[in-house]
Amino acid sequence: MPNLAILSGGRSSRLGTNKALADLNGITVLEYILNRLQPHFSETFIVTNEPQLYAHYPARVITDIFPRKGPIAGIHAALKASSGGPLFVLSCDMLFVNIELVEYLFRQAAGYDAVVPVVKGYLQPTAAVYNQSCLQIMTDCLEKDLLKLTRVFEAIKTRYVDESCLSSFGPLEELFFNINDAAALQKARELARRH
Repeated sequence: MPNLAILSGGRSSRLGTNKALADLNGITVLEYILNRLQPHFSETFIVTNEPQLYAHYPARVITDIFPRKGPIAGIHAALKASSGGPLFVLSCDMLFVNIELVEYLFRQAAGYDAVVPVVKGYLQPTAAVYNQSCLQIMTDCLEKDLLKLTRVFEAIKTRYVDESCLSSFGPLEELFFNINDAAALQKARELARRH
């Protein structure tokens, strides 16, 4: 079975609190994600620069090798820690991605370095599959302070999955919903009651 990495970057300036630890109807957002996805993976990583906040979660907590460099650093750290094989990376504020979609993305990974959903013309690199073959280019980019994931995707063999494929797994506005502010957190609470 493949591995899962949840990027838990910390405090959100717009939300005013840590997204992963925000309350979602009595549990944290992170617990909600773990409950839904963790049983389907060999190993689960929580990637954070505040490991003390996550020590009690049933996952391996790791930190960025290149701290404070954004999502590319979290993905890089998870690939380094992973025992090999493909890795599904998910931002902690994207809590409604379902396992059927994740399994579909893994099936698309053969022969590719990364599989990245595209919704409304925007790449979704923090709800994507990465193979170990991405590691060297990510290391090179991080060492040169080139932090945009689009640069990585241009340098590797990337499979882009468009809305026509993604929509069969549920409403896209829910699958790729993310928590950016208090209103979005309230909407997430409402959506979570239905899921």
